[in-house]
Amino acid sequence: MGAVNDPNTASEVSGSARANPLARGSLVSRDDVARAVRDLYEPLVPYVSAGGARVRLGSFASVFEESTAELEGFSRPLYGIVPLAVGGYEFDHWERFASGLDAGTDPASSEYWGPVPGDNDQRMVEQAAIGLALAFCPEHVWEPLSPAARDRLVTWLHGIFEHDPNPNNWQFFRVLVSLGLERVGAPFDRSEVVRSLEMLDSYRVGNHWYVDGSLRNVDYYVPFALHTYGLMYAAANDLGLGDERWAETYRDRAASFASDFQHWFSPDGAAVPFGRSLTYRFAMASFWGALAWADVESELSWGQVRGLSMRHLRWWADKPISDRDGVLSIGFTYDNRRLCETYSSAGSPYWAMKAFGALAAPADHRFWTSPEEPLAPLGAPIVIADAGQVVARGSDHAVILSARPAVALDFPEQSAAKYRKFAYSSAFGFSGDVVDMFGSIHTDSMLALTDGDGDRRVRLGVDAAGVQSVEGVSLTWSTWHPWPDVRVDSVCWAIDSSQHGRAHRIRSARRLSAMETGFAVGLDAPGDLLGVGNRTGGDRSVLSTSNGCSAIIELEVPGVMSRRAIARNLAVNAGLVHPRSAVPGLLAAEVGADATFAALVYASPSNHLDDADLVTQVPIPVLALLDRICAEEAS
Repeated sequence: MGAVNDPNTASEVSGSARANPLARGSLVSRDDVARAVRDLYEPLVPYVSAGGARVRLGSFASVFEESTAELEGFSRPLYGIVPLAVGGYEFDHWERFASGLDAGTDPASSEYWGPVPGDNDQRMVEQAAIGLALAFCPEHVWEPLSPAARDRLVTWLHGIFEHDPNPNNWQFFRVLVSLGLERVGAPFDRSEVVRSLEMLDSYRVGNHWYVDGSLRNVDYYVPFALHTYGLMYAAANDLGLGDERWAETYRDRAASFASDFQHWFSPDGAAVPFGRSLTYRFAMASFWGALAWADVESELSWGQVRGLSMRHLRWWADKPISDRDGVLSIGFTYDNRRLCETYSSAGSPYWAMKAFGALAAPADHRFWTSPEEPLAPLGAPIVIADAGQVVARGSDHAVILSARPAVALDFPEQSAAKYRKFAYSSAFGFSGDVVDMFGSIHTDSMLALTDGDGDRRVRLGVDAAGVQSVEGVSLTWSTWHPWPDVRVDSVCWAIDSSQHGRAHRIRSARRLSAMETGFAVGLDAPGDLLGVGNRTGGDRSVLSTSNGCSAIIELEVPGVMSRRAIARNLAVNAGLVHPRSAVPGLLAAEVGADATFAALVYASPSNHLDDADLVTQVPIPVLALLDRICAEEAS
């Protein structure tokens, strides 16, 4: 009798890259990258409207109207097509864009996009890509237009000067539009551009970091928006556009930012996912190509910059990010809308095309002539103070410990999961706070508290936080109040990429239970918590699958309460990286009025944990810092 197939095993098709356009060839050379841009655009062609102005890729709704969702499908691919053309490559569908600009700005057309009706309108986002095309490729998107169509396009773009973009990275959309209008000799309000540039400058933190507006988030909008747009501005200044002073400012900041930003990546090319808009996928690496486009020398060699860019593209090439027809799906490593924002439409993922900016650099640029250089593991964890992060990077993945002050606002959706977890991993990703089919909710890398009424809360608002290095120990700390009468002080310390520790002191006027979890690990089969890979009991919970090993272990410290080791399945599709996952945890069924917990968290892409490798000693600086912040009043 032959071998019996396991019905729980995914088919070869469902587990592969499926229709992923990046999987259609190698991603090593400049020509390979140019092919990838064309391959990503080609699946959209059947969905382009007759007039060329709209690309309809889905039927689900976002927070804006369908006409704008279909404008996204039209405009966002330009972020890859423009550098393709600047770099001297042919593109077969320019006439669709010229036709679309005519129809989309014509009020008499059934494909009219509509005017910008007021502040913060989504059309402003899409106008930026059109401004970029006008600035760099007027021969394709301006010169083919009739005088009447040109007038209509300019009038439509003026909406971003008549109304205000959101006070965050959106201010750069007005700036990019101004570059396009300047290139074609059209008028615009220069005073509004100056106002946007000054507002953007107010978001700077330290020498080269930014926060994204009033919420003061640090996320991928720093590299793939604020820095990347600044480098596009610098490249346009080489054509005589914009203000040379701002161009030099953006060049200088990007040059020094590179040294910090490299630490968000793992040696295998993966980036550490956290924050919002992760459905933009390989836009996470757009900064590296933009350095080449603007010809900015950083503190990294061009071989290092090329390696970071190209490895990231290759990392995506074997992920099922396109279903059936090659159109990019909403999600991250698989089709998943549970963790995406309601401002995402079916065309939104094409912001990923920003990853191809290096194509604008000529073939003899050092980005293309330098051999790729590997990203070496860090010898010890490092502190990036302006980002509020501690980073550890090994040979197989990178981990970020995060602590920043934050308002208790769950915006956008799943903000606690996207911004407030204690740790994020390039290999394990993160999971949302998602209710499963039985009404239960569990998540990873969090301390979840539940009161006597069943109200469950995690770290969302953060009253005070910081990062520091003390006696060689890299630490994050935070003070947070899940309820007004409950205070939690937390200290985390990095050991290496596979281990970090956490200590918490909880002072509460109400009855609480507490569950703390490690990283979520992808399961080999649905609900598979009973296999040999589950070793839960005593002082630890250890989960091992083909996707890696995740564990959380109680640490023995005087005065610290003991907890029960548990393991829990997460809701289906709650995970960013794996659709089915589980977490190891430590549960305290009853938390006293003043309780302290400490744990070691372990996670490795290998599926093995060796006790001999564990560092179970709590460093003295950790306990000293916990005592100090506990004695302080939260600001």
